[in-house]
Amino acid sequence: MTHHSTVGSTEKVRARRRGSRKLLAVAIAAIAIAALGACSTGGAAPAKTVAHGCGHGATNLTFWGWPAGYNLAVSEFNKTHPDTCVKLENAGASTAEYVKLSDAIKAGSGAPDVATIEYFELPSFEITHSLVDLSKYGVSSVKTNEAPVAWSQVTQGSAQYAMPVDLGPLALFYNAKEFKDNGLTVPTTWSDFATAAATLHAKNPKLGMTNFDPESTQDVLALMQEYNAFPFTYTGGSTIGINFTGTAEMAFANYWQGLISKQLVTTAGDFSPQQWANLDSGANAARLSPAWGPVGMQLSIKNTIGNWVTAQMPQTTAGGQLSGNWGGSSLAVVAGTKHAKQAAEFVKWFGGSADAWKILSGPVAGAFPAYVPLLNDSTFQARTLKITGTTTPNTVFAQAAQHMVDPQWPPIMTAAATQWTSTFAGVTKGTETLPQAFTTYQAQLVAYAKAQGFTVTTN
Repeated sequence: MTHHSTVGSTEKVRARRRGSRKLLAVAIAAIAIAALGACSTGGAAPAKTVAHGCGHGATNLTFWGWPAGYNLAVSEFNKTHPDTCVKLENAGASTAEYVKLSDAIKAGSGAPDVATIEYFELPSFEITHSLVDLSKYGVSSVKTNEAPVAWSQVTQGSAQYAMPVDLGPLALFYNAKEFKDNGLTVPTTWSDFATAAATLHAKNPKLGMTNFDPESTQDVLALMQEYNAFPFTYTGGSTIGINFTGTAEMAFANYWQGLISKQLVTTAGDFSPQQWANLDSGANAARLSPAWGPVGMQLSIKNTIGNWVTAQMPQTTAGGQLSGNWGGSSLAVVAGTKHAKQAAEFVKWFGGSADAWKILSGPVAGAFPAYVPLLNDSTFQARTLKITGTTTPNTVFAQAAQHMVDPQWPPIMTAAATQWTSTFAGVTKGTETLPQAFTTYQAQLVAYAKAQGFTVTTN
C-alpha cells in the first residue's frame, strides 16, 4: 500500500532548527550543561490542552511533545488506561522546548511529568540529574524490542533515562533514471561513490552526485557515524572525548573536501529550495537520506516523483552494513514528578507497544520506529511511497536501523551545534576547507568543554 503522510512538516522543523541555532548563544546557559552536580525538582505544569478519554479520578500527567501524531497516541493511551490521564502540551520543538524545560527544572516548578527529548540532547539532562531512572520501574523489560542503537542512547550503565521512540537510519536514496541515463551503477563503497560522482560530472559539469551541507550538524555527524569516524566519546560523568583531528575523522574530512573542491557534490543548505530544485532537476542524482526523509522530500519535488530507489549506504569497507543515525526522539520522565510510576508506564507503552506503533507509524505521525517487531514486520517493509514508485524503501531502512554505529553524545551538544554553524560556514563559502574547519572546531569545543569543568580527552 502507499504510505501517505503529513510528516513532511518534520523536515521543515529540522530546517528551522538549523537556522535557529545562530540565535541560541544567549540561551546555552539555560540548558543543563554548565552545572555538573545540579539537582532538580519539578511537577506537572497546568494543562493547556484538554485530554479526552480520561477516567474519573485518574492520575493526571503532563506531557510535552511536538511531533505530528503524538496527540493520537495520547488519546489511545487514555482510552485504554483509564487510571491515568495524559495531557499533551506543545512547548516548542527541539531546542525551544529544552530551554523551557531547563528553566522550569531550575525554577523548581512548571516542568512536565514527561518530555520529548532527542537522543543527542539526553546527556545534557542526565548529567544534572534531571531525569528519572526508568529501570527502577521495569521499563527495561522491553529492551529486546528496541533497536540496539536506540537503547544505547537512552542508557548509562544500568540506568535508563528515557524510552526510545523513533530513529533516522541513513540510506542512499538515488534517482534510478539519472543513474541509468548516465551509465552509473549503485556504489557500494565510498570509493565507488567518488568514482560515480566523477563519471557523472564528466558527462555534465552542471551535475553533482549529491548534496553535502557543511553547516548542518546532525547530518554531518550521522555521516561520520557511518564512516566509523564519530568524534565524541562519553559514558557519563565529567570526562568527554572530543576528536575531530584523528585519522578516521580527517580521512572523512579529506574525502568530502575532495568532492567539494572538484564540484562533484553541491553544498546547498539542507531543506532549502535550492536543495529541492537540485534533486528535482537532476542536478543531484542522489540523496544521503534518513528514513524520515523521503516522505518530506516527495512534498517538495514534482518532476522526479516515482524515480527514487533506496539502497544501502556506501561503506568504508566492501561488504559492510553500517549506517548512521540522523534524528530520533525519546520520552523521558522528568525528575521531581509526583507520579513517576504512572509516567514510566506511559512512556513504556508509547515507545514499546504494538498499539502505540500502529499510530506512530501511521499516515499522520509517520515516525520511523526503533521498535524491532515493526522493523521486522513484512507489511511495514512492503509499504511504498509516491516518490519511490513500486519499490519499498522501508526494506532498506529497516535493515539499516539494526546496523547503526552507536554514537556517544556528550552533554554539550547545544553549545556544539551553535558553534558548528559559524565555524563551518567558511566551507560552504569556499574560504576554508573541511579539514581546516575540523581543526578549528576541535580547538573551540575543547576550550568550551574545559571551561564548563569537564576533563577532555582528544584521542
